[in-house]
Amino acid sequence: KADRMTFRSEGPGGHVLGASYAVAEFSSPDERAGTVVSDGVPTHLALEGRGWFALSDPSGPLFTRDGRFSLDTEGRLVGAGGRLVVGRDGPIQVPEGETIRIDEIGTVFGSESGEIGLIQVQDAPVRALGDNLYLPTGPIEVGDARVIQGGLESSNVDPLSAMVSLIEATRYVEAFQKAMQASDELSSRLNRVGGR
Repeated sequence: KADRMTFRSEGPGGHVLGASYAVAEFSSPDERAGTVVSDGVPTHLALEGRGWFALSDPSGPLFTRDGRFSLDTEGRLVGAGGRLVVGRDGPIQVPEGETIRIDEIGTVFGSESGEIGLIQVQDAPVRALGDNLYLPTGPIEVGDARVIQGGLESSNVDPLSAMVSLIEATRYVEAFQKAMQASDELSSRLNRVGGR
């Protein structure tokens, strides 16, 4: 997910000649969906709509939209770093030798066992931790995203727009830098004239 940085203005502290500058306040993920790319892997899942997959972690639940899930040696559905995918009644356990089918609401069916479990799609405000993992920072609710089996959600970053934004920011920095240099030169001339 793309990150959106929020800035706030700081200064000039009540003094007419005080400094005024921008301060990075916080960043938040851009929750717009990326394109779903089909790959046919039955344990790979994507979400269409608002929500996150929940992964269990010793520190508490973590969220992700990275559906590159697999089965561990015990047949449990796991995500990044071997974290268990949270199901309604605990881990999703697939019996040995069975293939799985997952419907739009996250119900997991085994080829012989029938319904195995329900993957929980949850929603909450989040803070990025890195590695496609997010920490919920508010009340957790049920998400309304549709689960798509056999596909992965690609990044929602538009490289062209990101490059244009970076060029614009660079031009602004260069313009401000030139303005500061001009101000320094005028101050130096003023000091020389005033010192005569």
